[in-house]
Amino acid sequence: MPARATDFVRQIQLLEPGWVVYDIPVSGKTGEILSKPLEGEGAIFQLYAYQDETYDPFSLLDLNAGDEVHVNVSLDSHLVDADLLGIHLDGILGGSEDTGPMPRRLDEITVGTHLPTASVTLGSEDPCPTPRTRADRPYRMQLSIRNLAAPGDPRGGIMRLTLERDFKFYHPDLHVPYPDGSGQGSYDQAWEFTRNGDFEDPTIYQALPAARPTKACGEETFAACVQLGEDREAVITSSKIQVWPVCDGIIEGIDPTHPYHAIPSEVRAVCHDLYPDSQTYVQIYPGSEILGTVGRVVASSVISYNTYAPQDAVLPIEIDPADVESDGRYTLELLTVTPFDGRRPERVAHITFDLDRTIEVRGTLSTSEK
Repeated sequence: MPARATDFVRQIQLLEPGWVVYDIPVSGKTGEILSKPLEGEGAIFQLYAYQDETYDPFSLLDLNAGDEVHVNVSLDSHLVDADLLGIHLDGILGGSEDTGPMPRRLDEITVGTHLPTASVTLGSEDPCPTPRTRADRPYRMQLSIRNLAAPGDPRGGIMRLTLERDFKFYHPDLHVPYPDGSGQGSYDQAWEFTRNGDFEDPTIYQALPAARPTKACGEETFAACVQLGEDREAVITSSKIQVWPVCDGIIEGIDPTHPYHAIPSEVRAVCHDLYPDSQTYVQIYPGSEILGTVGRVVASSVISYNTYAPQDAVLPIEIDPADVESDGRYTLELLTVTPFDGRRPERVAHITFDLDRTIEVRGTLSTSEK
């Protein structure tokens, strides 16, 4: 019976004129792993994982490797990218001839005594610990750079840091990057920094190349990179933010051109891509639709989510007779509340109908006498 594949952290020790590779196994879902002692010019840490059949096709791992590496990511398994900073590693990890399941590299960080240090922080109006935003809302980026060498420093050193921006589309059903690695790329923009300091861009809009920008679903990553020689680039830190689509919906079961002689029944709201942190409901009020009107909440329609990905839902709309005491025109509005726009309700859809419960009888009354 073949042994079960073990996830691991790979430590590549940069030595002159070559390198030494250590593979440190990961046995659990959470915990801390200590690296080998750092030697030479520094080290590259990479996180690899195999497919977990228990959670096919994805599993979760929360790992600390020493004080330098931290990840909390979704895992999938595909062939490892064997090109690293210009170093070509064996296609089969460990040099084995076994062509069984191959791990996927999930994260990477480079550390060293002579390397600059940096931190990238992304955030939005959503206070969720996992940075995320909505496709139509801005987010912010904060960059901190330390230990860049000054021009003319006789000790030499790295004097330039490049901030790159990448993207990945998410699978529409799994809400994670595509397992085969498709749907990802880099934007044709980068920023170069030649001095230490703290930098911030408070208003960044996602730029995922989606057919409908408001329906973009994926993630964007900012990576701080430095050059190690002419053909080697090292990522010293990175941060990503999830981008979730704007929800849409429709109210079904009402014909706005048809007057109703009784309270409409079998009415529902069909919603798509409700934000992971949201409360959605239908309200009713008399008169034609006016944006910003506060009506009475239809109790049967209320639904709340506090989860990790967008949700679809069908909301039953059972109109209470107390909400339509008199005949006339009424409006139903589908509203959603999210962390954005100060958690003020946002209108998703609306429909207006006329209620006329008056029954008009036409006839004559006659008598006959003999």
